[in-house]
Amino acid sequence: MDVNEITSWLNTSSLLTRNNIFLLMVLLGTTLAVLSIGVLVIGTNNPLKRKLKSIKGGADSDKDSSKMNGILDNLAPMMVPNSKKERESVQSQLIQAGFYDGNALSFFYAIKLVTVLIGLFISAGAYILMQESDYVALVIIAALFLGLFGPNLMLARLVSERQDKIRASVPDALDLLVVCTESGLGFNASLKRVGEEIAISHQDFSDELDVVCSKIQAGVEMPVAFRELVVRTGVDELMGLVSMLSHASKIGGSISNSLREYTEDYRDKRTQAAEEVAAKIPTKMLFPMVIFIWPCFFIVALGPGLMTLFDALK
Repeated sequence: MDVNEITSWLNTSSLLTRNNIFLLMVLLGTTLAVLSIGVLVIGTNNPLKRKLKSIKGGADSDKDSSKMNGILDNLAPMMVPNSKKERESVQSQLIQAGFYDGNALSFFYAIKLVTVLIGLFISAGAYILMQESDYVALVIIAALFLGLFGPNLMLARLVSERQDKIRASVPDALDLLVVCTESGLGFNASLKRVGEEIAISHQDFSDELDVVCSKIQAGVEMPVAFRELVVRTGVDELMGLVSMLSHASKIGGSISNSLREYTEDYRDKRTQAAEEVAAKIPTKMLFPMVIFIWPCFFIVALGPGLMTLFDALK
């Protein structure tokens, strides 16, 4: 065989391979789209759900909401993992992010299914439109990665933001709690009053305190209710408050004095954490200075002298 024939045969094989990959991706995307539409139609026309809706009745908004929940419940199983540990981990993250609804997990996996489909279509479009580009593989990988892991990254960000808000609200809540307990209110009444007072500035922590008050009123022991608060929020700094309340309830000590001491310790810890962050700043600034600032400084300071030296050596 001639060299030109071999080259043309290789080009033809590469073209056929690309066409086969493109057709496979189109087939996969079409199959997933048809399955999604079928699940939507089956979930919407489910006679059992229609009967339950007719029994419950309600306004049009409630019907639309229940219809959407049914659609999400039917979409979610397509992306729900088999691992129970992973499902529990996602459920815990949803609770820490503030999503307490029963269909929150189904809603999350339905969104994940939609993002995966969008990532597949973007990948197919990039493969069609950017065949000659050197970045087509990078675009495809990025689209698939964002489609598959984008919802998880967004959920982790929501959890982190809510935890930061709760950490920022703890000192104010503790100060108000000390004032309320020292004024003669009971601990549960003080918690309820503090939750009402901080509702405007710290809504997330106010909601959590309302849940704690409701559980204590329902008969749950106070340390257990606060441990569940730590689990729901994921803020480990509150474990000290749980230990203090447990100790005070066992030995029968004054809760107001214990709260005052804990508040002072908590502020000391916050001050130490701020000092630690401030102490790390020079070390963190070293790398940007070495990479970006010092080269410019040497260019400006030594550049003219070096140019004159080079001219003299010539």
